[in-house]
Amino acid sequence: MDTEKTIRQPKQKRSMEMKERILSSAMRLICEKGFFQMTTNEIAKAAGISIGSLYSYFSDKDTILAELLERHHNHFMTVFQTLNTEMNRRLYTENLQEWLRCLVKKLIDLHLCVKDFNKALEELYYAKKDVAAVLDLHREEIRKAVLELLGRNQDRVKADDLEAASVVIVDFIDALVDRIVFKSTPVKEERILDTGVTMLYEACFYPADEE
Repeated sequence: MDTEKTIRQPKQKRSMEMKERILSSAMRLICEKGFFQMTTNEIAKAAGISIGSLYSYFSDKDTILAELLERHHNHFMTVFQTLNTEMNRRLYTENLQEWLRCLVKKLIDLHLCVKDFNKALEELYYAKKDVAAVLDLHREEIRKAVLELLGRNQDRVKADDLEAASVVIVDFIDALVDRIVFKSTPVKEERILDTGVTMLYEACFYPADEE
């Protein structure tokens, strides 16, 4: 989202705080009203600043969304990298089911920390290419992690096509996370998580004692 207009890069505390108010107000309005329904005037009012002040930091609401997306992506990548810790890598061979549970739980936590914003982004998926690009990148990072798990335990995987299996597994995980985070149910979330992970594991892997 390039613009010819000179945009201020805040360096002083007061300017940085003003920019943060704009971003937090925009995120709140996106969650409450939707991106296409909100206006820059509403963002400025919610942030307690003039519309002129807003335009000194952002040229339009698309550039605001772009920065929110960048922050969302950076947070996802930072948290997701914890899957590559030594402890979690040991689970690749020691306990595949627990590794899957760790992955699903981490994705649930990532969605819950900004639940309404995640929902708003999913609704923007087919309308905003930059949103689709970020969400697709996240799903690809998840798929690559699953594919690595399958590759390291190929003799236990029930499917021959590991790449296709990684896509199917990620689709299942997406549905499980969506059910727990966004949908109401009379069954406790922990039971859904445990049952879902058990079913996924048993559908994809042979038990360790059958190697």
